[in-house]
Amino acid sequence: MSDVALAFDLGTGGCKAALVDLAAQVVGTAFAPYPTAYPAPGRHEQRPTDWWAAVVGSSRELLAADTGRHRVVAVGLSGHSLAMVPVDADGTPLLDSVPIWSDTRGEDAAAAYFADVDETDWYARTGNGFPRGMYTVFKAAWLRSTHPDVAARTTRILGSKDWVNARLTGVQRTDPSYASGSGAYDLGTRRMLPDVLAALGLPADWWPPIVPSTEVVGRLTAAAAAATGLPVGIPVVAGGVDNSCMALGAGLDHAGEAYVSLGSSNWVTVAAADPVLDPVGRPFVFDHVLPDLYISALSTFGGGSSLSWLAAVLGRGDDLDALLDEAATVPVGADGLTCVPTLAGGTVAEGGVGVRGAYLGLDLGHTHGHLARALVEGIGFSLADAARPMLAAVPAAPEITATGGGASGRLMLQVLADLVGRPISRPDAARHGAALGAATLALLGTGAWTDTAILRAARRAALRVEPRPDLAAYALPRARFDAARVATRAHAAATATDHHRTTT
Repeated sequence: MSDVALAFDLGTGGCKAALVDLAAQVVGTAFAPYPTAYPAPGRHEQRPTDWWAAVVGSSRELLAADTGRHRVVAVGLSGHSLAMVPVDADGTPLLDSVPIWSDTRGEDAAAAYFADVDETDWYARTGNGFPRGMYTVFKAAWLRSTHPDVAARTTRILGSKDWVNARLTGVQRTDPSYASGSGAYDLGTRRMLPDVLAALGLPADWWPPIVPSTEVVGRLTAAAAAATGLPVGIPVVAGGVDNSCMALGAGLDHAGEAYVSLGSSNWVTVAAADPVLDPVGRPFVFDHVLPDLYISALSTFGGGSSLSWLAAVLGRGDDLDALLDEAATVPVGADGLTCVPTLAGGTVAEGGVGVRGAYLGLDLGHTHGHLARALVEGIGFSLADAARPMLAAVPAAPEITATGGGASGRLMLQVLADLVGRPISRPDAARHGAALGAATLALLGTGAWTDTAILRAARRAALRVEPRPDLAAYALPRARFDAARVATRAHAAATATDHHRTTT
């Protein structure tokens, strides 16, 4: 029987449990999905009880399949960012459903705050480049304003993985990477910002103590052990936010490395000793799960979620790989078809949360493959825009690592390599980046590893795609894409104006 770490990767769509051995090999996985509710525009909610059920279910399934071949010696978590779970003195969630990262209900509180505070200065201190209403402090201000009875009983605001850690150990802690997505964390001092909390009327003790991502926060309680099927007393480390855990799992364990995440949403991330900040493009920055590093990224919200949507509406929901194979036979430019992939809204640089996607240039000769090719190219153009300023911060990075489910196919990697002009490599564990990062934290925190050398040595490229030298074919499609994106922004602005007129 050999030792392993058990990682839980709490993603937007579900929880992946993974066993990672001391040679950094993923030796078993299990997945339990959970739903997201969209009860009103801008409101994206999940139930913490569903997270816990997924942790329990995936753990039991994984252990049953393992049949006692491995001994779990540590637990580490990665969790989706910007979630807000208000809990009472017993750690019980005070809302049945809580806002997750993409929820923007904090926008009114943010607008009121920035009426008196310079937003550029706030961004320079926090690196919080997502649309401002997504950040936890503004969601907490929404809670205080709209649910004062709940706020009066709130003793802590916990993030996704921090709430699960509390269920596992009874201890409420967070780490620098998750705290840095709160909207009130100073990247320079790596501490919470009392002035931001005070201006929003939020108690300082709502925010849990910040400890290193590798610190053992507690041990598995008897109740948690009975639920998960794990032995009592296993150490649980603080873990990290998904962006930082993915970065670690993708090999960003020192400054100068880059990776692209191809999941439900997509982003280009670099690791550096200093945050990459730009008040116009607004890269978002998180503290890394490793000390003395930051990860900085620019994203496009239109990624795998848009591809899944297209496959579903075409009746190809179980046939996405075949759909992408058809797209690969279509020439660059999709025979005049252009797609802006911001179906779920956009980043600040893409026009904000109100912008929506579009297909332009459709004709009767276009096929399923054309629709998919245009969407892949739209994602590629958006990611190339994000990559340009980020890669300027790490000019020596020889190639970009691609992770996530979207990295499984060659077409997306080829389009991206062509447009950014650097090789793209997909590691053999591309789908397990966040889990590998969380497991690494568990192994470092319990002394099984002393550094990340084993993780780095274990990386193998399953596919490496070189940029093609002739990019002239992309010139006209790129011009059409830029014009289409201007049009979608104008449409979003006009729609917002019409909505304002009809509601005032």
